[in-house]
Amino acid sequence: MSTTTLSSTLSSSAASVRLNRNTSYHSTRVADSITCVHSLISRWDPQTSVSSCFLRATTHLHSYLLHVSRSASRSAHHELIRTNFILQSAMSRLDQELKNHLMSITDAHSTPEAISTVRSIVETMISTGYGEECLGTYQSIRRSAVTSQLTEFGFDLSTYLSKKLRKLKWDKLEIMIKSWIDAAPVAFRSIFSNERQLSDIIFGSSSESVRNAVFGSIICDTATKLLSFPESVAIHVRRSPEKLFRLLNIYDALSEILPDIESVFKSLPASEVQQKAISSLTKLSDAVQGTLSDMEKAIQKNGVNPRIVAPGGALLPLTRYMMNYLISLSDYEHSLNAIESNMTPDPTKYNSSSFEPSDNLHDSPASIKVARLLLVLIQKLESKAESYRDNSLSYLFLTNNVNYMINKVETSRLNNILGEEWVVAHMWKVRRYVEGHLRSGWASVYAALPVKEKEAVARIQRFETIFQKVLKEREGWVVVDAAKREEIRLLVEAMVVPPYSSWYRAYQGNATDRFSPHDVATQIAMLYEGLNSGSSSGSGSAKFLRRFGRYLRRKGMDSSVGYQIENEGAQSSKLSRQYQTRYDTGHHGELSFRYQIKRGNSVQYI
Repeated sequence: MSTTTLSSTLSSSAASVRLNRNTSYHSTRVADSITCVHSLISRWDPQTSVSSCFLRATTHLHSYLLHVSRSASRSAHHELIRTNFILQSAMSRLDQELKNHLMSITDAHSTPEAISTVRSIVETMISTGYGEECLGTYQSIRRSAVTSQLTEFGFDLSTYLSKKLRKLKWDKLEIMIKSWIDAAPVAFRSIFSNERQLSDIIFGSSSESVRNAVFGSIICDTATKLLSFPESVAIHVRRSPEKLFRLLNIYDALSEILPDIESVFKSLPASEVQQKAISSLTKLSDAVQGTLSDMEKAIQKNGVNPRIVAPGGALLPLTRYMMNYLISLSDYEHSLNAIESNMTPDPTKYNSSSFEPSDNLHDSPASIKVARLLLVLIQKLESKAESYRDNSLSYLFLTNNVNYMINKVETSRLNNILGEEWVVAHMWKVRRYVEGHLRSGWASVYAALPVKEKEAVARIQRFETIFQKVLKEREGWVVVDAAKREEIRLLVEAMVVPPYSSWYRAYQGNATDRFSPHDVATQIAMLYEGLNSGSSSGSGSAKFLRRFGRYLRRKGMDSSVGYQIENEGAQSSKLSRQYQTRYDTGHHGELSFRYQIKRGNSVQYI
């Protein structure tokens, strides 16, 4: 409802009431009203409150004006002109008085006397046919007050036009986003809500539709502009992974104040403000979904330079970046669920050979989306692994990267999103990678060990040659995680050292060898540190177990030694692994593994 339409509605309503009155206007009463108005106008004091006498006199003059306007006589015409001039002078003074008092009011909790005075002036001006002037003054002052309050929070509506946003650099736009996030909750929970209360008090004698229209004429335009900012950001800002979190911050802030928006504007039919809020949320949701989709495509298509591989099978920068990114994304689980639930998931996207049959994803949209991104990352890693010429190094690369992913999931909110099933399934995957690394990388060393006395000299030379070659090839290889590094060392040692010790004791006098079992174990213990490695071979229980195994071999005890490795200082809920290895001396290089995954008192073999 426009200001003119609203004021006409108010004025016609008030006028019709007075026209229906059958009041007798005595000349003495009219003269007293004119004298009162003249007297108060001539000695007007802005510091003094408007007297009730002046307001009553003004109202009476307006009633008399309506009475005179119905007469066709010449004297009535002159009286009409004179009375109208006096009434206009009175209204001019009231309008100025309305401005002065409105300037002293901040919200509905201001001085009751000031609010009461403004209400009386408003009622008088509306009832005397000056509703348009009254509403114009009220709207102008209150709009300025609202804008001023928003500016105090660093939010300037004039700078938030979509055309300007397109030209802004991201660092400046990011500052604007932060100020919007700070200002929007205050605007809808405090500023706009207080303005609603103030309008209801001052226009309390008017109908509810009029009060709603007055409030809407002051706030709706400002609120709509305020809510247009998130929509403009979502539409015009170029998508990138780094900007996603700011989009989610705006989405969170807008979602949180949505109930406040509905509460403040619920009485306005088909509120443009509520529609703009929903529209902005929709656009933000589209932008978030689009950014995540673009990220998935980027990993699938490019990821990193396909010609570049991680030296020594180390972590790919993409893996580190994606896991840290997803950990940050997990803080927005609630918003992701809301955003992704608007999309109908395609089950075929999650039916991939890279997932084990035992994978049992959580049902929430956020978990499905995160699991999807991790699946795409693993597929990319498997593709990158093919770039290595050595299959053993390919498996080591996959072990490093997927094991890093598991560790990141277990120690972050991602564990709550994906669940233990995801962790267990991918530990199984890492197990296969470790098996592949051992078989392709160390089976040749094991196969070189002599099994018959007549082969001793030739086979021991072959073993030494192959062992030295393997050591040289693996000088730059690395296992990033310390626990996993010690784990693989012990598995290699358990694969090579026991059978070598058996041969060493049996054929020591029949061949010249350069390596004792202790030398072989020492060389293995120095592997997987990378090019800048030291001679450190682990610490704590793992080191003790290795030394204890050597002691058993030197004492001639059972050459098949099992090792149990548990991460020191690990949380009680963290999965521990126990490897049990056995060797078939009749089939060189054949190695079988049995993994035991424990949690509490329950044991599961896989």
